[in-house]
Amino acid sequence: MVKSSGFALQWFRWSLVVCLLLTPVGMTPAQRRSLPPKVAAALAETNTILRDVSRLRELPIKRPVKSGYRSRKEVEKVVIQDFESSQTPEEFAAQNKMLVALGLIPRDYKLREEMIRLLTEQIAGFYQPKTGEFVLTESLVSDDPDNQRIAIAHELTHALQDQHFDLRRFEKPTKGNSDRDLAIRALIEGDATVAMLAYAFDGRMDIRKLPISIGTLLENFGAMSDDPKQSPALAAAPKALKQSLLFPYAGGADFVQAVLRRGGWLRVSQTFTDLPESTEQVLHPEKYFAQEHPLPVTIPDLGAELGADWRFVTDDVQGEFGYRLILGEFLDEKQAKRAAQGWGGDRSALYEHRKTGDLCLIQVTRWDAPAYSQAFFDAYVARTMRRFPSHALAQPEPGIMVGDGVRIERRGVDVLILEGLPPTADGQAIINRLTTNGGSTPR
Repeated sequence: MVKSSGFALQWFRWSLVVCLLLTPVGMTPAQRRSLPPKVAAALAETNTILRDVSRLRELPIKRPVKSGYRSRKEVEKVVIQDFESSQTPEEFAAQNKMLVALGLIPRDYKLREEMIRLLTEQIAGFYQPKTGEFVLTESLVSDDPDNQRIAIAHELTHALQDQHFDLRRFEKPTKGNSDRDLAIRALIEGDATVAMLAYAFDGRMDIRKLPISIGTLLENFGAMSDDPKQSPALAAAPKALKQSLLFPYAGGADFVQAVLRRGGWLRVSQTFTDLPESTEQVLHPEKYFAQEHPLPVTIPDLGAELGADWRFVTDDVQGEFGYRLILGEFLDEKQAKRAAQGWGGDRSALYEHRKTGDLCLIQVTRWDAPAYSQAFFDAYVARTMRRFPSHALAQPEPGIMVGDGVRIERRGVDVLILEGLPPTADGQAIINRLTTNGGSTPR
């Protein structure tokens, strides 16, 4: 049990526990014998903490959980291995270009190198579904055993999740729908975060009766410190990456908190079968309970309309959380949240010029009602004007904004966006094809 008198969340300030589906780095018997005393003491408590978490989370222990230790250098190797095994260099390059096209990272930002540096810095512990092992890292070892126990409780929740719900089924990302993957990630991390807090509160408060949003609690306690001295990699990271790292924990915890209040831990466990389908459902649990499904949106091959020198790179679903980031990069956060509400579905397709490397981004967004599409249209126009202040936008008629390589058009509940459009392409013809490709049906 946590015996400190105050609520122990300090560890969140200096390290964000990231549960990655990582490849193992084995420890020899000699390495185990030579563990630092603080590490050995922490690992010795694993079984006791596992029993406590099992009781609080209401998930029986099916098998023992192995435990190990990794130095910071070993963690870096594991992170690199994960990058290399989880996706091809071409897939990672495509994601990088999508972030550039959306204005979320600079064109010259070294995404792979910085993500490796960021994760190596931030990972305090992780659980490996492939081996069933909990790993304590050098970053988590401290003079505060209570904080260590809380972080271990988070990771051991993942071990219980794996024993009951099979986390390995989430190892491979959903092709073309990172929004769904992020929603599932939010369930996994949100569950572990709420269980971790139940462990921290054990004997003093029922986590189900907590009168405040857990996400708000984490944010108020400084869940992600961007102090350059404490976390230089995090402090230097683009805002969108920071918010994406925090969302599965804070946003996921709020979602799980709502599920827990509705039907207890049994209902949380059932959610691993009836998975959330979008970050909209995570942000608005009532939409998850109402089974408000994302609307399907497709984009046809536009290679012929763009020209022979343009090649398709990738496509994806941004989701409500994604559009919060996209709008919030250039607008006020509250305005971004309001404008992203009422999201129904979307798809983005990215093309690249074979010779120049120029990027053309096509987005089709679908909203629940015309009022929502109007709010998003207005916000995206404002965002575009701030992102490209030298590009004069004109409004030839209501619901249409055009500028240098840009066309934003609202048609009913749809908002269609073309950015980086080559001068030779007919933007109106592309918009017409996108509109006829799929209907505009509110949910």
